[in-house]
Amino acid sequence: MRDHGYLKWMAENTDTRWCNDSALRNDYTQAIACGAAGCTTNPPLTFEALTTDTDRFQAQVEAVRSRFSGREKVVEYFRILVSDIAESFLPLYEQSSGAYGYVRSQVEPRLAGDAQGMLAMGKTIAGFAKNVMVKIPGTKAGIQVLEELAALGIPTTPTVCVSVSQLIAAAQAYERGCARAKKAGIPIPASTAAFVMGRLQDYLVSRNAERGNPVSLEDLETAVLGAAKRAYQAFKQAGYAQIIMPAAFRCARQVTELAGGVFEMTIHPKIQDMIIAADKNGNIPREKRIDAALDGGAVDRVLKFFPEFRRAYEPDGMTVDEFDSFGGVTMTLDGFDKTGWRKLLAL
Repeated sequence: MRDHGYLKWMAENTDTRWCNDSALRNDYTQAIACGAAGCTTNPPLTFEALTTDTDRFQAQVEAVRSRFSGREKVVEYFRILVSDIAESFLPLYEQSSGAYGYVRSQVEPRLAGDAQGMLAMGKTIAGFAKNVMVKIPGTKAGIQVLEELAALGIPTTPTVCVSVSQLIAAAQAYERGCARAKKAGIPIPASTAAFVMGRLQDYLVSRNAERGNPVSLEDLETAVLGAAKRAYQAFKQAGYAQIIMPAAFRCARQVTELAGGVFEMTIHPKIQDMIIAADKNGNIPREKRIDAALDGGAVDRVLKFFPEFRRAYEPDGMTVDEFDSFGGVTMTLDGFDKTGWRKLLAL
């Protein structure tokens, strides 16, 4: 069993909460015991769980395969997995009066430009269990859908957000949707906005290689961490109610340098293991680091060589109309499609 000493400390002593970024039962049950506030799934994680824990899911998968095909089949696969995980987190959901204990499930990546398609699938996913958050990409159409779901009282997690401007647009959509819900007498739903830091880093790594690697990997790790801190300050200044969910970490310090912020991080077991190892070696200070300064030189170097990063880093770096064509967005959606959705279609 993983010894989540640092993460348990963080959950108990700071405003930062963490979720398990894995749908494997052994992973999330261990995480619950050490203060995890929820669980994240996506198409790749769903495929992994359904094809790994075959004793638990094989009969249900075969039943779905015999009755459904195409998109409907994949949605039913989601239902099997998410309903199962939601049951484990339901006690936390009820004890916290709906503040925590959510399982997140994502709409089809190829619907990222189809508002009506995402809205319909989002409503279906929301019906899996009362403690489910619907993951909608931070595309132009996705921003519209996020407002509509909030207005219906449906909890959401904007995802595929690789820029500060996407996070701000999602937060503003949530505010509009909540105002509509309140006017209609609908309870205000919870929402966490996933800043997929590592997906932005992966995009920059690919651009870095194309340009002869003018900056180090450490600089890129620091730069995306700086973008997360910049988004956090922008949310604080604006007073947005939505909670930022840092996600897709690529190293332990991207977690520990955000400790103390009002976040609900989602952390993959690989990163959890990195944190455990670093903690055992005495390399992690058990202190709030959200307001600690980063290496400004590293951020400046990445800004200098990568106009793409400036677009992601600046709060007004992109308009909503530009979200869909940004390289980090298209790369992330394509990854979710190829490594998850298509595999589920073939399952």
